[in-house]
Amino acid sequence: MRMSQKDRTAELRKIRAYVNRAERELNALEILPRAAHKFPFDIVGLATLSKAFAIAEACLKLLASDCPDEAYSLSRSLVECATNLRYLTSDLSELDKRTRDFVKFALADKAFWYHHTLEVAKTPKQKAELRAYAKQMGLVDNPEPARQHWSGQGSGFVWTTTLLAHPLDGPATVDHRKKAHAVDYYQTSGFVHVHCLPLTTTSLKTGCHSTSQLLPVITKRINQRSLFFWFTYITQSLTSFTASTQIDLRVWTLYSRER
Repeated sequence: MRMSQKDRTAELRKIRAYVNRAERELNALEILPRAAHKFPFDIVGLATLSKAFAIAEACLKLLASDCPDEAYSLSRSLVECATNLRYLTSDLSELDKRTRDFVKFALADKAFWYHHTLEVAKTPKQKAELRAYAKQMGLVDNPEPARQHWSGQGSGFVWTTTLLAHPLDGPATVDHRKKAHAVDYYQTSGFVHVHCLPLTTTSLKTGCHSTSQLLPVITKRINQRSLFFWFTYITQSLTSFTASTQIDLRVWTLYSRER
């Protein structure tokens, strides 16, 4: 069933209230990360949560500005945040190793750009400065590691992590998670990469004259889907982080109180 503009506005207000309240409750804990070299997840987990909230806020602003397709495509980044945290925290005995793998990928990324910058450097002085920097940072002239996923799980990381069991899964089965992957990741990817589907929600224009007005069949449903989507993945991100640090945020009750 399609939502009216009034209903969409009301739902948008509820989700914004949930996100704001969850962020306030998290900030009120005044979490101080421990030494990063000993407990890297403290930094990585909090940074990922911060990014998730920033993405949710950006999506809400896009939706309020009547840009549902753009909000929907950006929301895939929220899935990525939740998926990273799901993978990191699915096995607490592997938490430290996986987090360090995540952090080490920054060096692979730097090596990627070092390689390409070295190729376009024009003078011996520039090359010498780059090599000195690389030596200081422990970088090698090899872009290949950056082409791999930081987890070592290959290009199907999100799918593989979807199939992983997690202590917080509760009654959700693998079949439930597969269906969620289809809607929350596969379909949003179409909007990220601009496949045929998102084009059917757009008015094509040449100059000032509309040459084609294609009916936004799916966009009218994206508002409602996106709202539930952000509630789900903000909550997943929060619970994955807090479970791994033994913090009880009571986030599951927040939305019901707002409603």
